Amino acid sequence: MIRRDPEQAWHPSYWLAALGAGGLSISFFMYLMWLLPHPGFPMPTWQHLEALLAGSVLLPTGVRPIAILSTLFMLLLALLHFVLLIWNLREQSAARRTDAYKRLLGSPAEVQLMTQPLTLAMTVNVCFALGALWVPGLWSIVEYLFPLALLAFAAIGAWSLKLYGRYLSRMLVSGGYRSEEHNHLSPLIAVFTFAMLSVGLAAPAAMSHSQVVAALAGTLSILFLVVSVVTGVLVLISGLQAMLQHGLQTQATPSIWMLVPIMTLLGIEWVRMQHGLSHHFSTSVEQGRLFVVLTTIFMLQLGVMLLGYRVMQLNGYLKAHLQGDQRNPISFGLICPGVAVFVMGMFWWHLVWVEGGMVTAFGPVYWLGIACLAVVQLLTLAALLRLSSRLLRHKPVAIASMQ
Repeated sequence: MIRRDPEQAWHPSYWLAALGAGGLSISFFMYLMWLLPHPGFPMPTWQHLEALLAGSVLLPTGVRPIAILSTLFMLLLALLHFVLLIWNLREQSAARRTDAYKRLLGSPAEVQLMTQPLTLAMTVNVCFALGALWVPGLWSIVEYLFPLALLAFAAIGAWSLKLYGRYLSRMLVSGGYRSEEHNHLSPLIAVFTFAMLSVGLAAPAAMSHSQVVAALAGTLSILFLVVSVVTGVLVLISGLQAMLQHGLQTQATPSIWMLVPIMTLLGIEWVRMQHGLSHHFSTSVEQGRLFVVLTTIFMLQLGVMLLGYRVMQLNGYLKAHLQGDQRNPISFGLICPGVAVFVMGMFWWHLVWVEGGMVTAFGPVYWLGIACLAVVQLLTLAALLRLSSRLLRHKPVAIASMQ
């Protein structure tokens, strides 16, 4: 049973638990995406999973058990995502009536409400992957589903723009910005949301056979790409300046890694747009361009992760929140960066090294690369389970009577 500490007010960062579970579910889908053959399809579907489970498809040694285990983890984490999603909806509904929530709406932390559309955008992605993989024959009508996905992302996008517009307009009209209160990168959660919408909208742009649907999806994807980049630049400039003046706010330490999932989403958005352009506008996907762009993103991500880890060593954040007595929902922000490194690593490893002909698929070097990425994924999964146990499994302390 999920139960938070009643002494601690509900905070929008609890949405990051559901987001992390959904992201990890998609991360296990990446094994099927790259290891399971699906010629003629942009992603594995029910017919490919059915062949895997029946053993009727010839696979290299070791691929079948990995694929089956990945499918199981994908389902379990998707279930956890939906459980946490429903729990957060109930908790936020109850929190709206509290004074703490009203104070949140008038504070710099109001931007954290962007975690809700961010998580719901992830829910659409999880449902799409589950539907394609587990619903027989669904892919045969996928062209009818792409407009529905487009509408879902557009609705979430309009909602997210309204939320962020309310927060930003209040700051611009009423003022109240103080650098000593913004010495962190937590406002990047809005950029994260816009990037999630951009990559979600890029899926129909890459996979739809309808030029109209692909062009409309691509247009909206580019819209949210531009919004995320412009917003991200402004947040980074103000946040870094405040941190250099006042130091990093300790409880917001995970925000220093927030740039990592944003880069993964925008990188995948770029890849999807390249495929969409090649399909509808006869623009070739150049291997050299893939190498430069994906390698640049992945190396920058590793640099940010190393810098953030060093900072967390110095201020003791990881030890305090994973092992110590600190329990703060903001620590769920540690999950998505790990997911993002793994997912971008899978894209980089396969699109750059394997398809570029530098690494032979399913050879010793190939499996070494997969093993390195799997370590990151499993550490992230362990962190999610650890934080969920500490923050969502609160046990009331019973004091024995002396009588």
